[in-house]
Amino acid sequence: MITEFLKENAVEAAFIQKDENCRYISGFTGSDSYLFLTAEEAYLLTDSRYTEQAREEAAGFAVVDCAGKLADTVALLMKKHHAVRLGVESVLSYRMYLAFHEKMPEAVFSFCDADRLRQIKSEEEIAKIAEACRISDEGFRRIVPLIRKGRTEAELRTALECAMMEAGSEGKSFDTIVASGWRSAYPHGTATKKVIEEGDLVTFDFGAIYEGYHSDITRTVAVGQITEQQRFLYDSVLDCVLHIESLLKAGERACDVDRKARDFLKGKGLDRYFTHALGHSVGLEIHETPVLAPRDKTILRAGMIETIEPGVYIPGIGGVRIEDTAAIQDDGILILTKFPKDFLCV
Repeated sequence: MITEFLKENAVEAAFIQKDENCRYISGFTGSDSYLFLTAEEAYLLTDSRYTEQAREEAAGFAVVDCAGKLADTVALLMKKHHAVRLGVESVLSYRMYLAFHEKMPEAVFSFCDADRLRQIKSEEEIAKIAEACRISDEGFRRIVPLIRKGRTEAELRTALECAMMEAGSEGKSFDTIVASGWRSAYPHGTATKKVIEEGDLVTFDFGAIYEGYHSDITRTVAVGQITEQQRFLYDSVLDCVLHIESLLKAGERACDVDRKARDFLKGKGLDRYFTHALGHSVGLEIHETPVLAPRDKTILRAGMIETIEPGVYIPGIGGVRIEDTAAIQDDGILILTKFPKDFLCV
């Protein structure tokens, strides 16, 4: 994998610093550490906090304690392997670039996208994401009885996050969204002290983590009697989700899938209220590529994980989003989030 990666990026060495990429390539689960990769040898650069852990987890990697001397260490390794062209990730800071340039002024830096290595998930990775989805499903199932008028968004957020932790989550995938009533028109309406009222639609967007892998799910719940317009919004979004899930498979272009969702909502007169991408990949990060969005022309392949999350948001009235996480297969998808999407009124 490493040799092919270096050839594809036309570099003799690569410096990897994203924790997720370090974990994927080496198996090391710690932080504040880096990989230096060449065709001859792979190094894990860390400090005394992690050296023993690195030796246990990163089989086949030479572990180097570089505390306080990262630029010096990289320069020495570049010289040792007669490397001039160094691939770096987009997260490389300007300060780090200046330090590297000072220690190795002859080096030629170029961008290498190590994230692409993680696009196709193995069966083991899919199983871990499926378990994260099971945990988030179970967390939500446990707090549904608590959803009622008089509760605050923040109370339900806390209950949901605790329920996921109790069900086995290592943490929350992102800041949990609980947006009710008029606030449900905020696509990223993180929980506030707002009190849930009779007739509110309440959107829950949340995720769990299992062995480093994330889940992502959104469900919208009605509290008491809602209006015909609110029910129309819900049914339209639900029908859109089901429509896309029925046609999604390997071989589709990401941008085409997004367009089909917009075309569907256009038929309902709601396309102008759908203001974000249809979905994104999920793995060791909550947002990965490819993205189901107008500008992403990636051909979807079996083993990719994508969310399908159409939503409509009408200011002053409210909104609805329904989201599943699914594994792309040759002949369709495997939906990993199992909590029912049917209209739920509490």
